[in-house]
Amino acid sequence: MKKLGLSALVSLALALAGCLPVASLETAAPVEGGRFTAGLTAVAASDASDLKAGALPYLAYAWGDGKTEFSISGQIGLRAGIKQMVAESFSVAGGVTIPWLILSGKWGSGIPFNADVALLYDAGESLTLMLRGMYAYLSADLGHAWIGGTNLTYSYDALLFEGGVLLTQSGSPVISLSGAYRF
Repeated sequence: MKKLGLSALVSLALALAGCLPVASLETAAPVEGGRFTAGLTAVAASDASDLKAGALPYLAYAWGDGKTEFSISGQIGLRAGIKQMVAESFSVAGGVTIPWLILSGKWGSGIPFNADVALLYDAGESLTLMLRGMYAYLSADLGHAWIGGTNLTYSYDALLFEGGVLLTQSGSPVISLSGAYRF
């Protein structure tokens, strides 16, 4: 299998295994109080000759004081995260994701996980731009990947719409479109 094809396959496997948080569905401002978010993400990964696609549910709970936010989210995997406002309209965030499938104990050597960091900017007009970097480890057999990307989130009242692209270290894209409701 070509390296490019393997990279796209590993990226999609990470996403569908819940170890790669494809959607963020976040705004730049940390929440004040508590908030649930529920949604759905369409995701596609491709290489030069093949396209793979799927849909992922999204559920999150975030709580904070308007300056610091803590969150737990699931897109099949479980992600624990933190977001800190560092200036007006600008926040930094990070988190660790572990797939639910880890409970099966069938991962062989190593524990699959994803560590991510992000910069979030309130671009005005209800738009948030997110730049993300991730290190994803699947297993000793399947390896790891460095992934970078960007998301653009539009918020309208309790609704969130997001488009994003993640690029693997080989340049294979993972494209996502998401919608969610906050309550």
